[in-house]
Amino acid sequence: MPARILVVDDDAATRKMINAALESGGFDVVEAETAAEAMAAIKSHEPDVMLLDLVLPDGDGVEICREVRTFSNLSIIMVTGRRDLTDRLAGLDAGADDYVTKPLAMGELVARIKSLLRRIQMGAQEPPPHIPFGDISLDCRESRMCMPDRDVEMSGIEMSILRSLAESDTTPLTADQLCDRVWGVGRGDPIVLEAHLANIRHKIEENPSRPRRLVTDHGGALRLMRL
Repeated sequence: MPARILVVDDDAATRKMINAALESGGFDVVEAETAAEAMAAIKSHEPDVMLLDLVLPDGDGVEICREVRTFSNLSIIMVTGRRDLTDRLAGLDAGADDYVTKPLAMGELVARIKSLLRRIQMGAQEPPPHIPFGDISLDCRESRMCMPDRDVEMSGIEMSILRSLAESDTTPLTADQLCDRVWGVGRGDPIVLEAHLANIRHKIEENPSRPRRLVTDHGGALRLMRL
Protein backbone atom coordinates (compact mmCIF):
# COMPACT_ATOMS: atom_id res chain seq x y z
CA MET A 1 0.00 0.00 0.00
CA PRO A 2 1.35 3.46 -0.85
CA ALA A 3 2.05 5.79 2.03
CA ARG A 4 -0.76 8.26 2.70
CA ILE A 5 0.10 11.96 2.90
CA LEU A 6 -2.26 14.56 4.36
CA VAL A 7 -1.73 17.97 2.73
CA VAL A 8 -3.12 20.80 4.88
CA ASP A 9 -3.12 24.18 3.13
CA ASP A 10 -5.88 26.72 2.53
CA ASP A 11 -4.56 27.64 -0.92
CA ALA A 12 -6.13 25.46 -3.62
CA ALA A 13 -3.36 26.10 -6.15
CA THR A 14 -0.68 25.05 -3.65
CA ARG A 15 -2.58 21.88 -2.76
CA LYS A 16 -2.97 21.03 -6.44
CA MET A 17 0.77 21.47 -7.08
CA ILE A 18 1.76 19.37 -4.05
CA ASN A 19 -0.86 16.73 -4.87
CA ALA A 20 0.51 16.29 -8.40
CA ALA A 21 4.10 15.95 -7.17
CA LEU A 22 3.23 13.46 -4.43
CA GLU A 23 1.03 11.31 -6.66
CA SER A 24 3.85 11.22 -9.22
CA GLY A 25 6.07 10.04 -6.37
CA GLY A 26 3.74 7.12 -5.70
CA PHE A 27 1.91 8.49 -2.65
CA ASP A 28 -1.76 8.43 -1.76
CA VAL A 29 -2.85 12.01 -1.05
CA VAL A 30 -5.59 13.40 1.19
CA GLU A 31 -6.30 17.13 1.28
CA ALA A 32 -7.58 19.53 3.94
CA GLU A 33 -7.85 23.32 3.80
CA THR A 34 -8.65 24.06 7.46
CA ALA A 35 -7.51 22.89 10.87
CA ALA A 36 -10.92 21.31 11.50
CA GLU A 37 -10.73 19.34 8.27
CA ALA A 38 -7.19 18.25 9.12
CA MET A 39 -8.23 16.88 12.52
CA ALA A 40 -11.09 14.96 10.95
CA ALA A 41 -8.82 13.58 8.20
CA ILE A 42 -6.22 12.37 10.70
CA LYS A 43 -8.84 10.31 12.50
CA SER A 44 -10.67 9.02 9.43
CA HIS A 45 -7.78 8.46 6.98
CA GLU A 46 -4.88 7.73 9.39
CA PRO A 47 -2.15 9.36 7.25
CA ASP A 48 1.51 8.44 7.57
CA VAL A 49 2.76 12.01 7.11
CA MET A 50 1.07 15.39 7.40
CA LEU A 51 2.28 18.47 5.51
CA LEU A 52 0.98 21.27 7.70
CA ASP A 53 0.92 24.91 6.61
CA LEU A 54 1.89 27.29 9.37
CA VAL A 55 -1.01 29.69 8.71
CA LEU A 56 -4.59 28.43 8.34
CA PRO A 57 -7.87 30.35 8.39
CA ASP A 58 -9.09 28.68 11.58
CA GLY A 59 -5.89 27.99 13.46
CA ASP A 60 -2.16 28.41 13.89
CA GLY A 61 -0.04 25.56 12.56
CA VAL A 62 2.11 25.41 15.69
CA GLU A 63 -0.92 25.01 17.95
CA ILE A 64 -2.42 22.43 15.60
CA CYS A 65 0.82 20.47 15.68
CA ARG A 66 0.86 20.58 19.48
CA GLU A 67 -2.74 19.35 19.62
CA VAL A 68 -2.07 16.50 17.18
CA ARG A 69 0.83 15.36 19.33
CA THR A 70 -1.59 14.72 22.22
CA PHE A 71 -3.15 11.79 20.36
CA SER A 72 -1.01 10.86 17.34
CA ASN A 73 2.63 10.12 16.47
CA LEU A 74 2.27 10.61 12.72
CA SER A 75 5.19 12.39 11.09
CA ILE A 76 4.62 16.12 10.64
CA ILE A 77 6.41 18.43 8.21
CA MET A 78 5.67 22.10 8.75
CA VAL A 79 5.29 24.22 5.61
CA THR A 80 5.97 27.92 6.04
CA GLY A 81 6.52 31.01 3.95
CA ARG A 82 8.03 32.82 6.93
CA ARG A 83 11.77 33.35 7.00
CA ASP A 84 11.98 34.00 10.74
CA LEU A 85 13.96 31.19 12.37
CA THR A 86 11.89 31.60 15.55
CA ASP A 87 8.73 30.48 13.71
CA ARG A 88 10.43 27.37 12.38
CA LEU A 89 11.85 26.41 15.75
CA ALA A 90 8.43 26.91 17.36
CA GLY A 91 7.01 24.24 15.04
CA LEU A 92 9.77 21.80 15.93
CA ASP A 93 9.29 22.54 19.60
CA ALA A 94 5.57 21.72 19.20
CA GLY A 95 6.44 18.27 17.88
CA ALA A 96 7.05 18.64 14.14
CA ASP A 97 9.68 16.34 12.64
CA ASP A 98 10.87 18.68 9.90
CA TYR A 99 10.00 21.85 8.02
CA VAL A 100 10.16 23.13 4.45
CA THR A 101 9.89 26.74 3.28
CA LYS A 102 7.90 28.29 0.45
CA PRO A 103 8.31 28.50 -2.46
CA LEU A 104 8.38 24.72 -2.34
CA ALA A 105 10.90 22.64 -4.28
CA MET A 106 8.88 19.55 -5.11
CA GLY A 107 11.90 17.28 -5.50
CA GLU A 108 13.19 18.22 -2.06
CA LEU A 109 9.73 17.80 -0.53
CA VAL A 110 9.31 14.29 -1.92
CA ALA A 111 12.84 13.37 -0.77
CA ARG A 112 12.16 14.57 2.79
CA ILE A 113 8.92 12.60 2.96
CA LYS A 114 10.65 9.45 1.75
CA SER A 115 13.41 9.96 4.31
CA LEU A 116 10.85 10.18 7.13
CA LEU A 117 9.06 7.07 5.89
CA ARG A 118 12.32 5.11 5.69
CA ARG A 119 13.02 5.95 9.31
CA ILE A 120 9.55 4.80 10.33
CA GLN A 121 9.92 1.56 8.38
CA MET A 122 13.34 0.79 9.83
CA GLY A 123 12.03 1.36 13.33
CA ALA A 124 9.06 -0.94 12.71
CA GLN A 125 11.13 -3.74 11.16
CA GLU A 126 14.02 -3.70 13.58
CA PRO A 127 12.80 -2.49 16.95
CA PRO A 128 15.91 -2.30 19.13
CA PRO A 129 15.95 -3.55 22.70
CA HIS A 130 16.64 -1.37 25.69
CA ILE A 131 20.02 0.33 25.37
CA PRO A 132 21.64 0.76 28.80
CA PHE A 133 23.85 3.81 29.08
CA GLY A 134 25.30 4.78 32.44
CA ASP A 135 22.43 5.42 34.85
CA ILE A 136 19.82 5.59 32.09
CA SER A 137 18.26 3.21 29.60
CA LEU A 138 16.81 3.99 26.18
CA ASP A 139 13.57 2.15 25.48
CA CYS A 140 13.54 2.58 21.71
CA ARG A 141 10.38 0.54 21.20
CA GLU A 142 8.37 2.90 23.39
CA SER A 143 10.41 6.03 22.52
CA ARG A 144 11.34 6.98 26.06
CA MET A 145 14.38 7.50 28.23
CA CYS A 146 14.27 5.65 31.54
CA MET A 147 16.03 7.87 34.06
CA PRO A 148 16.78 7.12 37.73
CA ASP A 149 13.83 9.17 38.97
CA ARG A 150 11.40 9.14 36.04
CA ASP A 151 10.65 8.04 32.50
CA VAL A 152 10.74 10.72 29.81
CA GLU A 153 8.71 10.40 26.60
CA MET A 154 10.59 11.20 23.39
CA SER A 155 9.51 11.85 19.83
CA GLY A 156 10.73 9.47 17.14
CA ILE A 157 13.39 11.91 15.96
CA GLU A 158 14.54 12.59 19.52
CA MET A 159 14.92 8.87 20.16
CA SER A 160 16.87 8.43 16.92
CA ILE A 161 19.26 11.17 18.04
CA LEU A 162 19.76 9.66 21.48
CA ARG A 163 20.18 6.15 20.07
CA SER A 164 22.79 7.36 17.56
CA LEU A 165 24.77 9.07 20.32
CA ALA A 166 24.47 6.08 22.67
CA GLU A 167 25.61 3.65 19.97
CA SER A 168 28.62 5.84 19.17
CA ASP A 169 29.52 5.47 22.87
CA THR A 170 32.68 7.45 23.62
CA THR A 171 33.10 8.71 20.04
CA PRO A 172 31.61 12.19 19.67
CA LEU A 173 29.60 12.94 16.53
CA THR A 174 29.65 16.16 14.56
CA ALA A 175 26.33 17.78 13.67
CA ASP A 176 26.72 16.59 10.07
CA GLN A 177 27.46 13.02 11.16
CA LEU A 178 24.46 13.00 13.47
CA CYS A 179 22.21 14.43 10.74
CA ASP A 180 23.35 11.69 8.35
CA ARG A 181 22.58 8.96 10.90
CA VAL A 182 19.15 10.31 11.80
CA TRP A 183 17.79 11.58 8.47
CA GLY A 184 20.04 9.91 5.90
CA VAL A 185 23.14 11.16 4.09
CA GLY A 186 22.67 14.73 2.93
CA ARG A 187 19.07 14.94 4.15
CA GLY A 188 19.44 16.52 7.57
CA ASP A 189 19.46 20.20 8.50
CA PRO A 190 21.74 21.36 11.34
CA ILE A 191 19.17 23.98 12.35
CA VAL A 192 16.50 21.30 12.71
CA LEU A 193 18.97 19.13 14.63
CA GLU A 194 19.81 21.98 17.03
CA ALA A 195 16.12 22.52 17.76
CA HIS A 196 15.65 18.85 18.61
CA LEU A 197 18.77 18.88 20.80
CA ALA A 198 17.37 21.85 22.71
CA ASN A 199 14.08 20.00 23.24
CA ILE A 200 15.91 16.90 24.52
CA ARG A 201 17.96 18.97 26.96
CA HIS A 202 14.83 20.60 28.36
CA LYS A 203 13.45 17.13 28.99
CA ILE A 204 16.47 15.44 30.57
CA GLU A 205 18.74 18.13 32.05
CA GLU A 206 18.33 19.74 35.46
CA ASN A 207 19.81 22.91 33.95
CA PRO A 208 19.47 22.88 30.13
CA SER A 209 21.81 25.87 29.81
CA ARG A 210 24.57 23.83 31.51
CA PRO A 211 23.94 20.27 30.27
CA ARG A 212 25.62 17.29 31.89
CA ARG A 213 24.11 14.43 29.89
CA LEU A 214 23.92 15.76 26.33
CA VAL A 215 26.97 17.94 25.84
CA THR A 216 28.70 19.76 23.02
CA ASP A 217 32.50 19.57 22.94
CA HIS A 218 34.68 22.62 22.38
CA GLY A 219 35.03 21.56 18.76
CA GLY A 220 31.26 21.42 18.30
CA ALA A 221 30.91 17.63 18.38
CA LEU A 222 28.09 16.06 20.37
CA ARG A 223 28.33 13.40 23.05
CA LEU A 224 25.95 11.58 25.39
CA MET A 225 27.64 11.35 28.79
CA ARG A 226 27.53 8.43 31.21
CA LEU A 227 26.62 9.53 34.71
